[in-house]
Amino acid sequence: MLKADIIKQARNMILRSIELVYPSGINVSMMHQTLCTVDECYDFALMRKDVAYLIDEGYINLVGLMKNPTMADVKEDSMTIIKLTASGLEIAQNLKDDPALEF
Repeated sequence: MLKADIIKQARNMILRSIELVYPSGINVSMMHQTLCTVDECYDFALMRKDVAYLIDEGYINLVGLMKNPTMADVKEDSMTIIKLTASGLEIAQNLKDDPALEF
């Protein structure tokens, strides 16, 4: 599989995993564990890049208990929650296409 396809697959898996618990979210450490069940070599640094991309596209957002979290709060032991936005839900449910996430 090409590197680009692996990246797309990981980003799709993030969206689909959060969709399973929508309208709730998944905390950062649980998301990493979920992704590692599919690819045990999936590094946390890669997940940070994928999360940053999905935030930039407006598909997900971060929710914190005490403040508005940023990417600096996306750490391995973080309790920051990742939630789908309305656009992210449309992508996860295949109601809208994003060529950058298709493989």
